[in-house]
Amino acid sequence: MLKLISRISLLTVLMLCAAWAQAKDSAPESRGILAGGFVLHPGAELGLAYDGRGSQGNDDGFVDIGVFFKTRLENEDLRSWNNEVSLKWRQYWGVGDADPNGGLEARVSTSADLFKKSLFRLAPSASYQFLNDPEDDNLRVDFENHTVNAGVNFFIQPGEGAVFSQQIGYHLSGRLYTERSEVSNLTHRIESVTRWSFLPQSSMALTLGTDITQYLEETREGTGVPGASGDNANAYPFRIKYSLQGLLLERLSYGLGLGYAYVYYDNKNTEHMFIMNARLAYSFQKDVNLSLEYKKDFNNVVYGDYYKLHQVSLRFDALWFEHLQTKAEVGFGAFDYRTLEAASRNDYLLTARADIYYHFFPGLKLGLEYRLRYNTSDADDADYVKNLVSLNLSYTY
Repeated sequence: MLKLISRISLLTVLMLCAAWAQAKDSAPESRGILAGGFVLHPGAELGLAYDGRGSQGNDDGFVDIGVFFKTRLENEDLRSWNNEVSLKWRQYWGVGDADPNGGLEARVSTSADLFKKSLFRLAPSASYQFLNDPEDDNLRVDFENHTVNAGVNFFIQPGEGAVFSQQIGYHLSGRLYTERSEVSNLTHRIESVTRWSFLPQSSMALTLGTDITQYLEETREGTGVPGASGDNANAYPFRIKYSLQGLLLERLSYGLGLGYAYVYYDNKNTEHMFIMNARLAYSFQKDVNLSLEYKKDFNNVVYGDYYKLHQVSLRFDALWFEHLQTKAEVGFGAFDYRTLEAASRNDYLLTARADIYYHFFPGLKLGLEYRLRYNTSDADDADYVKNLVSLNLSYTY
């Protein structure tokens, strides 16, 4: 496994860094329609994909047909306001044992950044998304679900060159399942970020955050979760993290965060651990970037079950000749799953992605994307290999 990871990483870096000096400026933007201080961007997209799942025997494919409509302010110096509405139909074809079916995906979102240059700044946002989409990495099981997000960030920013700034935010997120109400949940997040700036483009920050994760059905009883005991498992994670970011050299930047996480459950169970993240990035020139990142943390899953994780990833992004855009990433993660019944499972996940897009002219883009997920586990029937290849054509006026 480690040999495979090192070979993929080395090959990716050598291939993509060989011609970095030829990169040009940012991709051309679509024209849009000017109307009353707004820029309107209607568009459409078409996608064709093949989804291979290795030994699972249910390879599949699908076609995406979608339309979208985006708006933004014409002048964004003092404030911004972005809106989007999109509709997409995904039609599966049953290649292996999967049944051909289809489903609608819809998304509505809005976000604003008000009083950009004022002492007090406000940034509200909200979105809604409806999906009929796979919920499992290796077996396609379609669950209709509604995802909602809403929140606001409040900033105190004394002005350019100021040493101190403060951000306070509240966000509500939820996922509601049509046929699986026992796993429908809402999460309230409150976060404070206090930042001190010192050297040019360098700063340190103290982040305090707490979550309140509530399941709409109060207990695990009757959920079908193995070992369900009937305990209420609403979770209340708390995190504190100190971070540094800045420049080591003119083109070399860094980020480092160290912290502590603690989570309390309604059934009196607790968990705590040290968390961290580290990032090193090099910018060869504009639009040609290489970064290496490591993360140690934990996440909640169904009914207070959680997993600890270690992740490392290597990413390269570039834009060539003003029209050809490439993205590549390889990653490796170790996941330690724990349940409230003290059962455990360890997974190791290798991921890779490679994207290439060609911008024919502003707004018209053709893309070829590849995704790999290779998972090994000590749990029965949890190993899988997944390959996703897709061809996408989109136009934004």
